[in-house]
Amino acid sequence: MAASPYERDVIAPVAIYHRVEFGDPDPNLPGQFGYFYNYIDYDFTLGGRTLSARHYLDEPQRALLLGTPVEDELTLLVLQFLLMRYDTLEWLGRDGYLKVPKPVMNAVRERLDIHLARSG
Repeated sequence: MAASPYERDVIAPVAIYHRVEFGDPDPNLPGQFGYFYNYIDYDFTLGGRTLSARHYLDEPQRALLLGTPVEDELTLLVLQFLLMRYDTLEWLGRDGYLKVPKPVMNAVRERLDIHLARSG
């Protein structure tokens, strides 16, 4: 039996979607360059709550938490999952996407170090 690609992770996504979105910025102004988004969405679930993350393929080192984050166990686990893959983690703040605050990232890094030492 094949091993799960996430067996060494602290949490595994319950769904992964690859999506491409494109279109015109304004249909009344033809000929303008529109938008083109090529991204992967991850959905995670714990305790009846779902949290989604997104990675735009043209930004190889960056991942985003979608929705307003709650500093709970699910968020910390998802941030650990993302930190194993991406260097820059952001979440949605009042003024758009912001880097995850340093105190939260310090806690995530500490938890990830412990996890990696145990599974090493």
